[in-house]
Order: sequence, then C-alpha cells, then structure tokens
Amino acid sequence: MTTTIAKFAHLQIPLEDVLNATNNFHHDNIIGRGGLGHVYKGQLQRSGELIKISALRLDRKHGGGVVEFWTEVSMLSNLKHPNIVSIVGFCDEQHEKIIVTTYEAKNGSLKEHLSNPNLTWTQRLKISVGVAHALSYLHYDEGRGYGVIHLNINSSTILLDENWEPKLSGFKVSIKQSLNRMDQVVLSEPIGTIGYLDPEIEKSKGVTCKSDIYAFGVVLFEILCGRRAYIRNDANRLLAPLVMQHYENDTLPDIIHPDLKNQMSGYQISVRSFRTYSETAYSCLKEERSHRPHMLSIVNKLEKALEKALRFQPRPENFGNNLEHLKIELHDIKFATHNFSDTNETLFGDCYTWYPIELCHFDKENPSFREGISKSKLFKRHNAIVIKRFLPKVDELEEELFFTELEVLASAKHHNIVTLIGFCVEGFERILVTEKFSNGSLGDYLGNAKKNA
Repeated sequence: MTTTIAKFAHLQIPLEDVLNATNNFHHDNIIGRGGLGHVYKGQLQRSGELIKISALRLDRKHGGGVVEFWTEVSMLSNLKHPNIVSIVGFCDEQHEKIIVTTYEAKNGSLKEHLSNPNLTWTQRLKISVGVAHALSYLHYDEGRGYGVIHLNINSSTILLDENWEPKLSGFKVSIKQSLNRMDQVVLSEPIGTIGYLDPEIEKSKGVTCKSDIYAFGVVLFEILCGRRAYIRNDANRLLAPLVMQHYENDTLPDIIHPDLKNQMSGYQISVRSFRTYSETAYSCLKEERSHRPHMLSIVNKLEKALEKALRFQPRPENFGNNLEHLKIELHDIKFATHNFSDTNETLFGDCYTWYPIELCHFDKENPSFREGISKSKLFKRHNAIVIKRFLPKVDELEEELFFTELEVLASAKHHNIVTLIGFCVEGFERILVTEKFSNGSLGDYLGNAKKNA
C-alpha cells in the first residue's frame, strides 16, 4: 500500500484542505451518494487558484471500499478527456479516504433528466455522442498503451455540466486490459448495476469491452424512452428486453419519451435521426458479443444521427393545423393494406412503396372498420385509393419530399392534379393517401407502344 501511495504522491491533498473546502463535510454540501459514499461540493485552493470540486468521501462504517478507492484514483490519474471527470487529487489521512475531482455536475446526473421535457432531442443526442467519445477513448487510446473496460456505465455515472456536456465518472471497478485483448474475456464476477449487466457474463464467466457496449446501449434507450433501466415494482421493470421486443415488432415509437414522440408527430424532429439512433442502440444490445459493434462504429453512427438532427429544418409548431381534417390513423391504413402486405404492393420507388386498394368490400367484411373511418369520411367517399408509404429508412431529402408533396397536394385543387384524400404521420411512418386512377400512370404505357397499337 505504501508503494501505491508513493506512486500518486503528487496527487495527495491534506485533509485540512478538504475540510476547509467542504465546510467540514457539512450536510448542506452533499450533492449525491456514490457507491463508495457521499459526494460533497466545495471550493479548494489549488496552485493559488480557487476551483470548484466534488469530494467523494469513502464510507468506512461497513468496511471495504479500499480496493475500489485505489482503483478509481489509479484510473483517473491516467485519463485525460473532455468527457471524463478530471481528478484533482486524493486524501488518505486519519482514517479518511477522499477522492477529489473537478465539479462537473452542475446539472446533476443524466438519471435525473431522463424524463425532463425540456431536454431536447438535439441535447440528448449530444450527450450520447459525448459519452460515446469517452468510451472510445477508454477502449482504444494508444497513448496509454492499454485499454480500459469501464464496467459501471449507467445514467447515474454520467454527469452533466453547466453546458449539458456529459462527464463520465464511476471508475471504481474498471479494468485495464492490453489493447489487442479488449475483446478477450477477463474472468470476473458479474460487475455493474442491475438493468445494465451484460447477459453474456454468466455464460462466459467474465467481461470484455463489449460489456461496456451493452450497458451503453441500455443508456441510449433510457435517453430515448425517458425512463430508467430498472424500475423495481414495474411490470416491465427491465428496460432492455422491453425495447428489444418493441424494436423487433416495429412498435418502438409506442414507448419512446412522450415529448419526443409529440415532436416527431408535430414534424419538429428528423425521423431519420431517430432511426439511425435506435438502430445503433439496438445493435449494442445483441445477446452475442460478437454481434455488438465496437465503439468506433458507434461514435460514427451517433454523429450521423446528430448531423441529421442538426441538418433537418423543423417545421413551425402550427404546421399541419389546417390539415387536421386530412389525418388518417395508422391502424386504419394497416388494416386497408393488410399490415402493408406484399400481396397488396404493386409499385415501389427508391424512397416509397405504392399500395392500390379497393375499398368497396370493407363494409361487409368489417363494419367496425367502416365506422372508424367514417369519423373523417376520408375513405368513405372513395371506392379505390392509392396509399403511398415513404420507406422508413430513407434520408432527410426524402422526408423533406414527403412534407413538400403533402403541402402542395393539400393546397392544389385542379382536375389535372391528383386529389389528396389524407395523410398519416405517426411514429416513423410517413404516408400519403390519394385517389386511384383506373388506367394507372403514363409510365405504364411508354414501354408498351407496340403492344397497345
């Protein structure tokens, strides 16, 4: 232990200085409780400068914590990254063990803001990208000569500074591993927080850098859904299996944060940004570690999601107010197309699929369907329609084309312009419903001149 202390001697802070900084650990200065003990805020004189600090005071009442204390000191002393908390020093004096870092939690932890309606989609993306950069640095930075498996990634260890920039903390159980062995199993008991634990740990009896990937995937879905990874008395207490089920059933919009969903339906957010983000988060939760991406790939995809969000031009809040009478519910369109069955699909383009539908038989086969639609009377006036479904995975250009076409068709009334019957914007879906022409399109005949002569 003497050797360990000597190694970090340059980081030692006298207990008296910490006591003065925290007003003798006054309870008014408590800003949280970590796994090792209470965290206090304060102001510390350091090299002639007064700096704001967080002081984690090891709770020795129940014993233990010494190994974790020195692990965190060791890790932080070698880590320098804008998205990782910075160590100021430590105190190991008079039975006190204290880790002092710069104060990075002006806005608390991410856990406190998961359901914050004021935390915008762009802010949520920036937080995700920041944490991804921190993990990429831990896993791959060659300057240290080794990688770091964090093993404590969760929304509580992600702190948010005054600019909502994320700062990763909680290195008490982290493991150093040679860079060329980051994918190889390090024998270990299950380490981490319930809800974030890599399901492969039990099978492999150890952890790899992919264990961090799994935990980060859970955090990404916490950010998207606005709820914690584990809720003790909830029917769906574990978030991970819930989001996997909804993603695979194409019902993920049903469980995303209500405010984000409203922004999607209100055309304030790029759906393509959501798509890229959710695909990335889902890939992190793959049960087989080999199927999970590496952090470099995750950083790239999350940056693309952020780029799409920043590039998208949100429509004003009152957009669509004069189109309410044209809205058609998604479940009605799914019924009409037999849940977008291939048998109903006749035409498709690079960014959309057409579904010509005959409606005259609905009354007899399913009266309730007719009753549901008759509220808007959109389908009732027509025996044949065309449903134009924009593909869920196209980019912002195609999304912009959808809204442009909607605006033009809604305002244009002319016998030589196709008639708009309605539209649907729900979750990731962008759908136009127009009248059907019995003779199809001109393109259907251009290649058959001789046949039709």
